[in-house]
Amino acid sequence: MGLRADLTNRPPREQAGRLAALAEPLVTRIARDEPNAEEARAALAAIQAWASGAALTGRSFSDLVYSDDEQGLLRRLSQAAGKPTEDAWNALTTATMYVAWLVYAETGEVMPSDVNEVDEDTLDLLDEQLGELA
Repeated sequence: MGLRADLTNRPPREQAGRLAALAEPLVTRIARDEPNAEEARAALAAIQAWASGAALTGRSFSDLVYSDDEQGLLRRLSQAAGKPTEDAWNALTTATMYVAWLVYAETGEVMPSDVNEVDEDTLDLLDEQLGELA
């Protein structure tokens, strides 16, 4: 069964819990080669917290991906280009963007254009990315 089929019939926070379980080994893989991977740990912690019922905003998830001070997962992904951790950063960023989309949908906040482009098709992309890591 594909990731989309596994997740889309579940409530949003349950989807996030499943994605947190998939993201945990990604963070472990990243941290093994990049001990100062605070962005990866922060993304995983936020996904886990939201899945557990924490009241987080869509903006807080967007800031994990990219922030006004040019920090976040996208910066780390670009720095990992060509390195062994690139695919793990890529999958973690995709998972975090999907959860951001879920959070924005739940809170009713206005979605930034890049988050607004996320939907269930993102799960197919994440499924491919995870398959490449296996």
